[in-house]
Amino acid sequence: MKRSSFLKIGVFVFFSLVIASASFAGGRWSKPDLPDIPDGWSEIDPAVAYPDFDYNGLTPACSACPTCTSDEFTFFVKKGAVNKVVIYFQGGGGCWDTANCLYAPTYSQQQFETVETFSDTEGMGIFDTANPKNPFKNWYFVYIPYCTGDIHWGASDAVYPDSMDLIPFVDSWTIQHRGFVNFQVVLKWIKDSFERPRKIFVTGVSAGSYGAIGGFPFIKKAFPLSRVDVLGDAGNGVTSEAFRYGGIYNWNVQVPDWIPGYEDGYDPEMTTADMYTNYAKYYRLSKVAQYTTAWDETQAWFYNLQVDGFLYDPTLWGDLPIDEVWCDWNAQMREFAYD
Repeated sequence: MKRSSFLKIGVFVFFSLVIASASFAGGRWSKPDLPDIPDGWSEIDPAVAYPDFDYNGLTPACSACPTCTSDEFTFFVKKGAVNKVVIYFQGGGGCWDTANCLYAPTYSQQQFETVETFSDTEGMGIFDTANPKNPFKNWYFVYIPYCTGDIHWGASDAVYPDSMDLIPFVDSWTIQHRGFVNFQVVLKWIKDSFERPRKIFVTGVSAGSYGAIGGFPFIKKAFPLSRVDVLGDAGNGVTSEAFRYGGIYNWNVQVPDWIPGYEDGYDPEMTTADMYTNYAKYYRLSKVAQYTTAWDETQAWFYNLQVDGFLYDPTLWGDLPIDEVWCDWNAQMREFAYD
């Protein structure tokens, strides 16, 4: 064999060892940097952690409703023992009109969670980290409260007219639909705190179920080398045409414009079922799933608000959902689930 061939082989082996060493030092075999946070649960105040943060010119905040005593938004994190993270979106209804944003609110208007909220999590499902059967008992947790009425999708301050003159001294009131703004500041903290989690599990219930699927592609984009899975609970997405083409626009819904079908922003023809399907096709290595009961009263109740004019007569709300609408919700839910 010629000397030049030996040299080529030597150079190849040398660079192979260099690359392997670099991979070992900074790749999957190295011990990653994890958040330097106290044991147990901690509260993060974005106004302190990121005082200059904004998204689309909006800062993190809750709704600032007429009866709210504060519009402060904070979030909560729990230290884990492994390089894995649960990201949980809290639920709490929604609103899209003067009737249910101002007069008879159908959503969590401000944040009431504190660190003490997590002082006793026994029996609280995935949050019960003292339960040896809990598969997430050693994971880090990020808990995103909900207080904006927009199912964590919004980036808008919407003005609602006080048409019945029920709010003293004003003709209208602005509700801060900043759920997606809040999510973005939480995501910034996660990116700043974790080098590369091995696994990320995204979940949420009710309004938080929509937050989970809506936030999933942004989380996956932020951590392309991490295993990111999502499971939504009780957010099937059966809505009326009037809502899809009307009230939801008050939220300025944010979607992943790099995924085919969403290049031009929110599309009222795209259902929540489409989101699950399209995101699963785009991120084929992720598990994308949802759960709902066959006769979910809360989901059917909100669907009933969107049809037949019930939204404008809160005196009728106590009797919802009516059987006809409940059956209609169930039929659409099954169609979405089996498509």
